[in-house]
Amino acid sequence: MIQISQKVSIAEGEVEVSAIRSGGPGGQHVNKVSTAISLRFNIQTSSLPDFYKHRLLLKKDRRITKEGIITIKSQTFRTQHQNTT
Repeated sequence: MIQISQKVSIAEGEVEVSAIRSGGPGGQHVNKVSTAISLRFNIQTSSLPDFYKHRLLLKKDRRITKEGIITIKSQTFRTQHQNTT
């Protein structure tokens, strides 16, 4: 379980985490290894209480699609482990 607040948590299976290729400069290594991490979370089908769903869907954030899916990409570091934590 992922703890959101003291009273709210979601199942880890509701968050999709995958390794993807990182963009930008990095030499030859960057084209061979998937070091960036992509996180996807579907607000509408999640087990979040309706109050939280409604508040999230009202936000004007480029990481939230019209379908209500949050997509976050982490590629700051050169390893998957560092980009995950």
